[in-house]
Amino acid sequence: MNALKSTVAVALALCGLGAASAGHAASLDIQYVQTSGVVLSTSRSDDYLTGGMEYLDVAGHSFEAFCVELAQGHASATAGFQRFTVGGFSGQQASLLQGLFSSSYAGLNGATEKAAFQTALWEITHETSGVLNASDGSFHFDWLSLDSTAAEDAAFLAMTSGYLQAAAAYAGPARYTLTRLSSGAYQDLLTASAVPEPESYALLLAGLGVVGFVAGRRRQAR
Repeated sequence: MNALKSTVAVALALCGLGAASAGHAASLDIQYVQTSGVVLSTSRSDDYLTGGMEYLDVAGHSFEAFCVELAQGHASATAGFQRFTVGGFSGQQASLLQGLFSSSYAGLNGATEKAAFQTALWEITHETSGVLNASDGSFHFDWLSLDSTAAEDAAFLAMTSGYLQAAAAYAGPARYTLTRLSSGAYQDLLTASAVPEPESYALLLAGLGVVGFVAGRRRQAR
């Protein structure tokens, strides 16, 4: 996993710092940096730079996010930090998004794959027919650009469809914690932090046990 993805957990650990008093939703101040993707058109957007988006939190940690909804655009890099409410997903949408990330996120390589992954995510969050089909329905992919060839468009659509099929078929464990960052002024975002493997938990507990043992010995020595 690259450094950008590995810092997501650190960034989301700071969410509680943005929370107000008890009973209020946690919030996070983040700043848009850039998008790693390609320009494409869908039934909901025209000539839009699509893919993984890089953000910064107030501590300077960089993390990757994907767009959840297309009704609004993202803030510009010069707009500074914007406040987002921290939440999650539920129902069938949560299941499909987990399947999408667990089956394909770790293997993404390059701007085109991230753009196809983002398009698959939009199909999950925007399609109202109940059928995941990136080529038809209430949401669908149109073309990469005005000068793209039919073969290039078909290859991109096939890649997107592959991600969707993998998401629907996934029956393994949840490999990521998926977090929704919502804003009234800008598009909602999705970030993913890897769920530690059981071996990692065992090592953590073992480490805490050693620390506790050493601390106890020191108290006895006083």
